[in-house]
Amino acid sequence: MNIQKLLASLEDVLNDYYPLAGSLKNSSNGRTIIDCNDRGVQFIIAECSDITISQLEEKKWEHAVTPHGLMPTAIISNKIDPILFIIQYTTFSDGSVALSFSIHHQIMDGFGLFTFIENWGRRARLEPIDPPIHDRSLLKARDNPQTYVPYEYFVRQLTESNFSNARMSPVTTPITTKIFSFNHDDLKRLRDYYSVGIPNGSWISTNDALVAHIWRTVIRARNIDLNTEVFCSFVLDGRNRLNPYSKKLLWKCYFV
Repeated sequence: MNIQKLLASLEDVLNDYYPLAGSLKNSSNGRTIIDCNDRGVQFIIAECSDITISQLEEKKWEHAVTPHGLMPTAIISNKIDPILFIIQYTTFSDGSVALSFSIHHQIMDGFGLFTFIENWGRRARLEPIDPPIHDRSLLKARDNPQTYVPYEYFVRQLTESNFSNARMSPVTTPITTKIFSFNHDDLKRLRDYYSVGIPNGSWISTNDALVAHIWRTVIRARNIDLNTEVFCSFVLDGRNRLNPYSKKLLWKCYFV
């Protein structure tokens, strides 16, 4: 992997992904915006001379055996004026190369990142790319938007204390992976169980039942006091819900 070709193609593809080379700032109305000031991205060149990539593959890239410095430092969202995109180029003792990335999650999600990597590779091979769309008007509401009042909602403003325990580097303690399988009958039993007592006209999906069951189990396992208020939330990728749908909308498009 020719590093000079990588750098040249990175510079080229950033012309299409120019927000990645900018910085975050607050607008006059208090909203966070991207200042496309061409500050640049960070490119780190590292060496791992005491291990081969084959050794990591044999261990299936388990967290406990992966070198601590193989990944660039995690980008903390509340850090003042952080670099938005970090790339690390690491060579191993057998000549293998690993590319690792750290992206500010307010800028791009996993779908956008992997599409960027795909287009970067195309630039390196001198192939044409399908450039991203930066048109925010795609996310505007319809002329006569449909409105409804949710059954229950809350608004919570995150504060500095929410990030007090944020780590600047990957966790180094051993991580154990457990896989729990739910077959069709298991899912049906869960849905039937959590459907008991719900009001007429309401219903829960299989996903609702599974999430509720896992969340209850997690709370019990953590021995959280029964009077503690806890929340479970997740986001949905909004790209395939746009009309017209566009895969090229690579920046974050989430519904919470």
